[in-house]
Amino acid sequence: MKITYTILFLFFLLNSCQEELAPVEVITEVLIPPVLIEEDNFNYDTLKGIYTSDFSGSTIRVILNYVGRSKVIGYNIHKGLQRNISGTLKKSNDSIYMTISEPGDHEFDGVFHLRFNGIDNEPTGTWICNDPSISSKQLNFTKSPPRKWNDSEELSETFFLNYFNFSRDTLGDYSFDDDGLVIYSYYPISDNENRVEQLKSIKGNWSY
Repeated sequence: MKITYTILFLFFLLNSCQEELAPVEVITEVLIPPVLIEEDNFNYDTLKGIYTSDFSGSTIRVILNYVGRSKVIGYNIHKGLQRNISGTLKKSNDSIYMTISEPGDHEFDGVFHLRFNGIDNEPTGTWICNDPSISSKQLNFTKSPPRKWNDSEELSETFFLNYFNFSRDTLGDYSFDDDGLVIYSYYPISDNENRVEQLKSIKGNWSY
């Protein structure tokens, strides 16, 4: 009987060792730190407005009606020609970069590349024509101050429209707009010096 007990003891001991050597699945928890997204508190509305620059000897105005975190919408006026513009915006540190395109269905349409330094009243940039044969233009803009209604102020660019919003001469009427557009409407005079009863209009730019 002692031999039988010894064999049984060895059997249980070997079986126990085999159970201890069996592989055990280990689950390790890895702590992944959360990705912190920098909060953008910049007020993009401050970039809306009218920007004026010299454009090869003539005045161009770029009007930004909507400026969001990634989208820009507006229009520009040059020599009386108005073109809608839209594009994208990218903010990098204190600088803001805009890429704004004209529709592209006009022979002189192109793309504006503007750079703002925060709330910048004098952004810089370039205009690149879609037609590579037309040279690009370097632009230095100045933001027009908000229009004020105070007839007691001296005549200046800010108060120009207070005095000359609508003007006339012996032939027709001038209509000046904040965005730099001026429209001259008149009745042509025929060869016999009689007015033709068909109003004509000429569009252009004004600058002070």
